[in-house]
Amino acid sequence: MQLRVLAGACLATMLNITVSGVAAAQDLYLVNGRIVDPATRDVRTANLLIRDGVIVGEQAEPPAEFSGDRIDITGKWVIPGLNDLHTHSYGNMAPGRVMDGVGTAAVAQRALYAGVTGFLDLFGLEQSMFELRRRQRAGEVGGADLFASLSCLTATNGHCTEYGIPTRTMDTPEEARQHVRELVAKEADVIKIVYAPTGRMPSIDRATLEAAVATANELDVRTIIHVSTWDDVRHAVAVGASAVTHVPFGPIPPDLASIMAAQRVYSIPTLAVELDYLDFVTDSTVLNAVLARSLTTEEVLDAYRAAERGARLERLRTARPTVLQSVKAMHDAGVPILLGTDAGNFGTLQGYSVHRELILLVEAGLSAWDALAAGTTRAGEFMRRPWGVSPGDQASLIVLDASPLENIRNTQRIALVIHRGTFVDREALERY
Repeated sequence: MQLRVLAGACLATMLNITVSGVAAAQDLYLVNGRIVDPATRDVRTANLLIRDGVIVGEQAEPPAEFSGDRIDITGKWVIPGLNDLHTHSYGNMAPGRVMDGVGTAAVAQRALYAGVTGFLDLFGLEQSMFELRRRQRAGEVGGADLFASLSCLTATNGHCTEYGIPTRTMDTPEEARQHVRELVAKEADVIKIVYAPTGRMPSIDRATLEAAVATANELDVRTIIHVSTWDDVRHAVAVGASAVTHVPFGPIPPDLASIMAAQRVYSIPTLAVELDYLDFVTDSTVLNAVLARSLTTEEVLDAYRAAERGARLERLRTARPTVLQSVKAMHDAGVPILLGTDAGNFGTLQGYSVHRELILLVEAGLSAWDALAAGTTRAGEFMRRPWGVSPGDQASLIVLDASPLENIRNTQRIALVIHRGTFVDREALERY
């Protein structure tokens, strides 16, 4: 058994790993890493044994018959792979209609480069999403794990219909029940519903929302409700929704966070899409980060650098403190917070915005532990997936050069990524 020393991005090449397609899970023995466990909130120095894409346990020595790769990660920090639970994975959009619409398959590869080992697409081309997910789960294509709502359930001419992409519309409880049953039959990972009755576009009414949520609950599928106001949140909670996504501008009502917590309704704040446009345009360090420049084109980055300053930026600057305070109020009340970026919209970059969301969650007042859990173990709890660093968990991990607990920005200091027990060749992924 040969002892190999970690050497950054060269490691995957040294191990002859192929990631453009789907590589078989390897037997791995990671030696002397600092294991950061968001589930138990402890850091322990240990050796991790990985077999068949699963963490077997922490062992002083590998089994006698072990013939896999033994990797020395002394001085490195190991966290579970990150997960984005709200994205639209066609690519990136910037001011001036500048786009790098590379598509979901390429975004899945970019995500791995960024240490994002799973993502939940909450609206795209239904049949294309269904087929790509089928091929990925059959082992025909690679990339970060794709989860999908497959479609967006909304009112006729409601939000999601404006993008020129076919979506499912419903205006009655009967139509809601039918669409939910059909999506569950296609194994939608969650049901995405738009509910914004006081918004600028048509919305389903509360009876239709209640029928959709009740049907999904009967079929044991999570629901995520797109909301615009705190009243929308209140109604979603009242009908039994699993999660709400976005943080309405304006202060959260004093009683609402405790009601959400009592009903165990998750919040996916999507702070990146709500606030980060301001930093993209005004703070040059944000888009000059190595990870940002590795995940999109210079044309996209230049479009943000050249964007006009104006009323939109002032509105975001004014709203920022209240939005962050609302997230803190939910967290303090016991509302479980999940990491989601709404990437695909202005002010986001696929993969990179996951790390920006972590920064914003900490800015809102969450601890580094809580922010990490939002994209790892707590995300796994919501998606019913074993996303952690314990025995039996999926061996999707990030090895970092510095502690994310000391500074949450250190999640960007990626030494290597392991996806389902296989080393990711990050150099090869840069072409995506």
